[in-house]
Amino acid sequence: MQDPKPDPSSVAQNQEEDAAEVPTEASQPNKDNADILEVTAMEQSPEQDTNSDVEEAAEPPEKVEPELPLPPEFDKYWKAVEANPEDFTTWTYMLHYVEQENHIFAIRRVFDMFLTRYPYCYGYWKKYADLEKRSNNIMEADEVYRRGIQAVTLSVDLWIHYLQFLKETLDPADPETSNTLRGTFEHAIMSAGLEFRSDKLWEMYIAHEAEQGNLSGVTCIYSRLLGIPTQQYTHHFQQFKQHIQDHLPKEFLTAEKFIELRKELASVNNHSGSKMEYPSGIEDFADPAQRTTEVENMRHRIIEVHQEIFGLNEHEVHKRWAFEEGIKRPYFHVKPLEKVQINNWKEYLEFEIENGSHERVVILFERCVIACACYEEFWIKFAKYMENHSAEGARHVYNRACNIHLLKKPLVHLLWAAFEEQQGNVHDANQILKTLEESVEGLAMVRLRRVNLERRHGNIKEAEELLSEAMKNSKAPHEQSFYAIKLARFYYKHLKNLVKAKKVLNDALQKDKENSKLYLNLIDLEFSGDVKQNESNILLLFDKAIKSTMSLTTKITFSQRKVEFLEDFGSDIHRLLSTYDEHQKLLREQEILKRKAENGLEQPDAKRVHTEDGAVLAAAPMAATTTAASQPSYNYANWYQQQHYNYQNTWNYGQYYHPPST
Repeated sequence: MQDPKPDPSSVAQNQEEDAAEVPTEASQPNKDNADILEVTAMEQSPEQDTNSDVEEAAEPPEKVEPELPLPPEFDKYWKAVEANPEDFTTWTYMLHYVEQENHIFAIRRVFDMFLTRYPYCYGYWKKYADLEKRSNNIMEADEVYRRGIQAVTLSVDLWIHYLQFLKETLDPADPETSNTLRGTFEHAIMSAGLEFRSDKLWEMYIAHEAEQGNLSGVTCIYSRLLGIPTQQYTHHFQQFKQHIQDHLPKEFLTAEKFIELRKELASVNNHSGSKMEYPSGIEDFADPAQRTTEVENMRHRIIEVHQEIFGLNEHEVHKRWAFEEGIKRPYFHVKPLEKVQINNWKEYLEFEIENGSHERVVILFERCVIACACYEEFWIKFAKYMENHSAEGARHVYNRACNIHLLKKPLVHLLWAAFEEQQGNVHDANQILKTLEESVEGLAMVRLRRVNLERRHGNIKEAEELLSEAMKNSKAPHEQSFYAIKLARFYYKHLKNLVKAKKVLNDALQKDKENSKLYLNLIDLEFSGDVKQNESNILLLFDKAIKSTMSLTTKITFSQRKVEFLEDFGSDIHRLLSTYDEHQKLLREQEILKRKAENGLEQPDAKRVHTEDGAVLAAAPMAATTTAASQPSYNYANWYQQQHYNYQNTWNYGQYYHPPST
C-alpha cells in the first residue's frame, strides 16, 4: 500500500490566518507529564479533585492588570458577544478586532473568555501565544501554550508550534535546555503520538535527536513508531532502514543493546558451526573482514526484526484505512458535519471497540469528540464506554461534555446525574440537574428528575416543595395542570393525603377548564376509594366534563365512560337508561355534523378535535412541556407515563338496550 497524498482537511488545518475558519482540535486533558489515558482510564483516589483539567486549562489565571483605556470600539464588539455568546462568528469579529488593535489587555480579556467557551480551538491558542510573544511577553506566551496543550492534548499541530516556540526562546547555552526539549517531546509523544496523523510530530522528534547527535535515541524512537498505525507508516520504515544503513551499529545502538545483539549473533554462529570468536565487550574485531561481516549481520538482523513489526503494523493500518480516508474534517468546528462523516465515525468506533485495545479505543473516542464535539450522541457513547472501565474516566468525559460543549443539551446532563447517583454522589447529581435547569428553563423532565432524586433518598419534603414550586411558577395553564397532576399523585401515593390531592386538581381545573386529563385524574382518585360510596362524586365529575366547553368528541368519550361506569358499578337502573339515552343524543349530534361535512356544509367535529382531546381517546399521558416548546426531539411522555383507565367502547350497548324511539 502506498502512503496517501495529504488529506484536504490537513491542508485546511494550517490555514490559521482565516479567523472565521480556523480549524481546531480537541482531546481529553491530562495531568502535567502524564499520559492521556491516565486521565480517562485510571481510577483516582477519593481524595483527588474530581474536576477535569480542561476546566483548569480553559480558565485564565488571575492577573492583576493596570486600568488602561480599552480600544474605542471594544464595548460595541463586547456587547455583541455578551448578547449572543453562542454565535461563533460574532466571536471571530471580536477576536479579529482586538488583534488588529494590538491592545494586549483587551487581547487577554477576549481570548481568555473565548477559549473558556471554545477550548478546543487550537488555532486560537496559537494565535494568542503569538500575540503575547509579539509583545515580548515570553513567559505569558509559554503559559498560554501550556494551557492550550492541557485543553487540546491531541492537537499535533499545537504541540509542534509549542516545541518550535521553545526552540526559539530557550537559551541554547543553558544545560537544562536539552532536557527541557527532550522532556517536552516525550510528553507530546505520550499525549498525541497515537494519533493517526501524528507523523510530523514523530519526525520532528527524530530530527531533533539527530541534531543532538543522539543516534541511539533516534533508533529507539523509530522502534516505537514502527509499531503504531500512522498515515505515513511506509515512509517511516524506509527512513528507518536508511538510518540503519547510513551509520554503524555502535553509533545507533546503546552499549547494552550492542552487546546483547552481539551475543545473539555469536549464539547463532556457534550453532551453525562457525569458529568466529566475538569480543565480549563493545570493542571492534581486530580483523577488518570480520568487523565488516559483523556490521552487515547486525544491520540485517535489526532490519529483519523491525520488518516483522512493520508487517504487523501494516496489517492494522489496512484494517483502518477506509475509516481514516472517510475522516475529512478531523478538527473541531461549529459547522455541522456531513452525514456520511458522522456515519463513518460511528462505524469506526464500533470497529475499534470490537477489535482494538482499550488504549486505541480511548484515543479514537478522543479524536471523534474533536470533530463531533457538538454531537451529544458521541459524548454519551464515550461516557458509557468509560463507565465499564473507569468511573473517574467517565466522570471526566461527562464533565467536559456538560460544562464546556453541551451546556444546553439535556440528555447527557441527565445521564451524568444518573451516573453520579449510581456512584453514591447524590449531592453532585442534584447539583448537575439544578445547573441544567438554570441553563435551560422550563424543562419538565429535569424538574421531575430532581423531584424523584429527592424522593428516592427519603427527602419527601424537598420533593413536595420542588413540585409545588414548579406548579406555581408555570405560566401557561396546561403547564400548571401537568404539575398539578404530578403533585396530586404525589400527595395521594406518597403522603396518603387524598384531600390535598383533590384540592390540587380542583384548583387547577378552575384555571384550565377544558383539560380532560384533570377530569380523568379526579375520577381516578374517586375510583381509588370505595366506588359505591363515591358514586355521586364520580357521576358529578362525568356530568361536569360532559357539560364543559370541550369538543364534542371528548364529551362523547366521557359520556361513554359514564355509561360503562353505571353498567359496572351503578345502583340505579333508571339512571343507567337515562344516561344511555343522553349518550345516544350526543352520538346523533355527531352524526349530523358528519353528514353536513360530507355535504360540504360544515367541517366535522372529528377534524376539529384538539390534540389534547385525541390523547383522551387513546388514554395517553400528558407529555412534559417546556416554556418555549423548544425541545421537540425529546418525548417526555415516554419517560413519565401516567396510567389511566382505558374506557374505549368495546361493545355495542344497542345489543342490551333498545335504542330510544325517534
